[in-house]
Amino acid sequence: MENLPKISNRSRGMPVVALILLTCIFSVSCNHKPKDGQGHIPDSAATSSAATASKTFTIASFNSLHLGWNNQKDTTAYCGVLAKYDMIGLVEVMNTEILDKVKDKLHAMTSVDWEYVASDKKIGRTTYKEYYAIMYRADKTRFIGGSSRVWNDEGDKFEREPFIATFKSGNFDYTIIFIHTAFGDNLSVRRAEAAELASVFKAVQDADPKENDIILMGDFNLPASDPGWQNLKAIATMQYEIPDTTLTTLNSQGDLSSSYDNIWFQGQYTNWEYAGTANADYYYTVTFKEDPNPGKRAFKTVSDHVPVFAVFYVDKDDDD
Repeated sequence: MENLPKISNRSRGMPVVALILLTCIFSVSCNHKPKDGQGHIPDSAATSSAATASKTFTIASFNSLHLGWNNQKDTTAYCGVLAKYDMIGLVEVMNTEILDKVKDKLHAMTSVDWEYVASDKKIGRTTYKEYYAIMYRADKTRFIGGSSRVWNDEGDKFEREPFIATFKSGNFDYTIIFIHTAFGDNLSVRRAEAAELASVFKAVQDADPKENDIILMGDFNLPASDPGWQNLKAIATMQYEIPDTTLTTLNSQGDLSSSYDNIWFQGQYTNWEYAGTANADYYYTVTFKEDPNPGKRAFKTVSDHVPVFAVFYVDKDDDD
């Protein structure tokens, strides 16, 4: 946010009282955040100043709607969305060649190096399969080599088993569990996968007693209030950052429809680093502001989802 105007008794043409009133209005408007799933997140992706940005790290999750297919994707607009974040998990990645193209375009747009870690194969139990990928700024984070893996899905409980990887950003080290759960009319299937994620979270948490910062994120195809989450919510201090009122999907008419994307972690461990800011990014209200229907254009040329993100401090002493 820009510095507020200084008030001086020598101001001409406007009484001091009026200047004070305008200053208050300016301050309120600059600090307004979108509520109930409406509005636009600024291009800084929730950081309000360069000084704050240097101490924080923004992690996002984005269903990219068949990235790599010949589906009229506007790669410039798409990469413009990714460029706002320090790290962004991508589901519905259809081939790894597109990841290299995206990485190169991000470098051209931001003048910094980007890297990604992806599942070593397409994931899915049917003929439809997709890659998981996590794209990140190489100047701000480091992938812990050998840490990425696909969950060993004994009993075939997931349509697409979760992807797991560990990173370090500044002083903050953390493990991400990333998933795109089953979708369809059978609600019981979706709820069963959500319930099983509690076991995955506990297993990843217990695998390394020195690492307690576990972040579960992705497209869950369920709102956070759904009964399917009761097992995960039973884990001590578990919290989610995207409420049901924040909608994260677009329908074919360009209207917001469902709250499916989210970010979860245990507050007792990760609230030390959590900066308290999370939301959905309605980028299209600015990127496509000249279009008569920005949401519909985003649906057609970028994705039927919007990113969700959370901001973390990376300058604190790590607590685990």
